[in-house]
Amino acid sequence: MGVSLQTRIREFRSRHAITQGELAQRAGVRRETIVFLEQGKYNPSLRLAHDVAQALHTTIEDLFIFDDGEPEPEMRVVLVD
Repeated sequence: MGVSLQTRIREFRSRHAITQGELAQRAGVRRETIVFLEQGKYNPSLRLAHDVAQALHTTIEDLFIFDDGEPEPEMRVVLVD
């Protein structure tokens, strides 16, 4: 089962009124990397996720949403007799 990645990069870029190119420069990557991240076509390394989140003044948790298809731990139901 693959992990689906969703990002809120575009939303945060809009909040800060910066372009993909400006974000790329701040994060130390090429603009194409930001494009692929925004489209969910590229899973970033932890370092890249940190750099992008820092450039957007937010946290990795707020910026990236990983969905592996499994329910969150607090959503699991355990039945006990």
